[in-house]
Amino acid sequence: MRQRERFDAVVVGSGFGGAVAGARLAQAGLRVAIIERGRRWQAGSFPRNEHDLGDDWLWAKRGGLYDIRWLDRMVSVQGAGWGGGSLVYANVFARPADETFRPHWPASYTRAALDPYFDMVAHMLEVRPITPDPSTGRVPARTTAMEDLVAHLDLASGTVRPNLAIRFADAGADPAVPVANRHGIEQRACTFVGECVIGCNQGAKRSLDVNYLAVAERSGAVAYTGTEVVGLAPVDPGGYRVSAIRHPHADPPVDAGRLEVDADAVFLAAGAVGTTELLLRARDVQGTLPALSARLGEGFSGNGDFLSFISRSRTPLEPDRGPTITTTSIVDFDEAGRQLWFQVQDGAFPAVLARLVGNVMSRMNPATRFGTRAPRSRLPGMPEPHRSVMALLLMGRDASAGRLTLDHRGEAVAGWDNRANARLYRAEALVGRVVARVFGARARSAPTWTYLRRAITVHNLGGVPMGDDAASGVIDEYGHVHGYPGLYVVDGAAVPSATGVNPSASIAAMAERNIEHAIRRMTGDPTWQAPETPHVVPTPAPEDEATALMSQRRRARSGDGVRFRERMSGYLIVAGRRVPARLELEASIPGWRPFLDDARHTVRVEGTLHVEGRITRRPVVGDLDLFPDSGEAAMRYRFDLDDDDGMPIAVTGVKVQHRWNPLALWHDLTTLRIEIRPSDVGPGVGVDRGILRIPTAGVFRLIGSIRGDAFTSAKRNAAVIRFLGYFARGASRGLL
Repeated sequence: MRQRERFDAVVVGSGFGGAVAGARLAQAGLRVAIIERGRRWQAGSFPRNEHDLGDDWLWAKRGGLYDIRWLDRMVSVQGAGWGGGSLVYANVFARPADETFRPHWPASYTRAALDPYFDMVAHMLEVRPITPDPSTGRVPARTTAMEDLVAHLDLASGTVRPNLAIRFADAGADPAVPVANRHGIEQRACTFVGECVIGCNQGAKRSLDVNYLAVAERSGAVAYTGTEVVGLAPVDPGGYRVSAIRHPHADPPVDAGRLEVDADAVFLAAGAVGTTELLLRARDVQGTLPALSARLGEGFSGNGDFLSFISRSRTPLEPDRGPTITTTSIVDFDEAGRQLWFQVQDGAFPAVLARLVGNVMSRMNPATRFGTRAPRSRLPGMPEPHRSVMALLLMGRDASAGRLTLDHRGEAVAGWDNRANARLYRAEALVGRVVARVFGARARSAPTWTYLRRAITVHNLGGVPMGDDAASGVIDEYGHVHGYPGLYVVDGAAVPSATGVNPSASIAAMAERNIEHAIRRMTGDPTWQAPETPHVVPTPAPEDEATALMSQRRRARSGDGVRFRERMSGYLIVAGRRVPARLELEASIPGWRPFLDDARHTVRVEGTLHVEGRITRRPVVGDLDLFPDSGEAAMRYRFDLDDDDGMPIAVTGVKVQHRWNPLALWHDLTTLRIEIRPSDVGPGVGVDRGILRIPTAGVFRLIGSIRGDAFTSAKRNAAVIRFLGYFARGASRGLL
């Protein structure tokens, strides 16, 4: 028996693209159906059985919460339910940097163009950074630990507390007391139990069912949950027929085993894998959409996702407290002339999930199955259920060059070249080890990567590329499918490349933009806007500040630099009297290429200057010209500071090479002729002069202090050797 319905528009899927589409179409006065294969998950109903994966955990087992797909070259994890991935995502609202939109995106996509839609999504989700845990009055220990970590990492990074789609209790408020959100849905506040990614039983998560989807249903949209779309075909005289099967948990419950819905327009939002798979079947198996572009399936990306587990930490981390993610650290550097950009996020690892994994692996132990005593089996690399484990979640701008195709069963598989992303994956794995080392912990990559070289992604993107026509893309810049009027793609499948950040906000902002365009076309109203538009105010984007800072540092670095320390002591003649003086400096070359391109070969220096009776260990910041091209001096130093009386003074120093005299070389390179004068007088007025020298032992200490400023130990060593070679050539210049 078949049930057939008719609507103006059908939305397939209820994740970040589908929820936006359903809400806006319904608000525009259209009769809308939203079809979702998963069930409705109420607060308190999410699975917690740590002994049985079949008890609501897996989609493959009685329609559970997680759909885990083995895509041949990649493992995909996504949520299933009314609200899609928002039910189990880590709540992070992040905007990609403007450079993300080049070169794969149409020219109309820029941060400036999308920012109004990002602000709209932020308004709908009511995002904000983490606030203190009401039970302790502070943020989790791992939050401050990750923030302190930056000072210990030998790479350019910055850490922020990102915006989160979570309801946090106001100071002094009881988190157990429900408060209505701006859409009229009552929610309790976060209790910091660290279970965001297994469904929030507290009801504090701003998942899509309590905002966009609530707005959609209030505006008249009809929801079909437990209903899985299996076919899509054009119908006469226009529009499409969507065919679906009903699962046992279908809502509303009906006797019909199948549902057919006709509509003038269809908006596909079944996720990057689901949407692409549905279109591939329609073109290649069912033959209902034969004119779909040959590029269908291209541009698939795992968003550079990488997973490490940090265990046995000597630094307190409290990994089972707080929201899943509380910090984002940006890593941005050049390696061999190529930019590597990715972000690192701390991750709570729920204790119930660790116990579930441990129990499942215990049953996999052959000795356990045969009733004999044996140590509990544990797959190397997986979290240890009896230990406190923090997950480290990394994502970046991968090559976005994967391709989804159908296997012999008509299911999606991903062609994915790890070699094209080798630099990114190596760097991400290294960061896990660096973080563990600083924390005095152990780091392990996910076993699928360690043993099978299969990346795990929770951020599937791409598969339905954009282009001006069917020869260059499946859809146009607004998600409209070429050759099929009224058919749209509005989810992660339409994202042209990796965003490098948590992509949910980007998917939703793109959907806001494109659904606005579709509604204007469908209704004939060129001015239509979402009703909430007048109430939206710009939302701060903390990730922008970190990204801008790291980009600035990267441009300054542009390669592998070095650091070294220099200590000199001697005397100055002050008021006709010889007084002791000492200069201690730390010098840094952020990037080797800018250093070489600069004719002065400037080195940044900072440290302290002490002149007895006048300057008591005052901090100095300045420049050192190291073997400048002019050849006028071996080294020239410049500082500005205040003396003990608060008077501004200028300090200059020079090391001069005497040509043709190899016996004087050591003396020349270790002797600094220094001058100190008031900053507000001309040259030669009130000048104190003196001599500072590096003792023989100090020369060896200087050489031993040279450290490479690069991402890997091999490159740090190479940077040191490169610097020593430059110094040797500069020193020998005086002999020529």
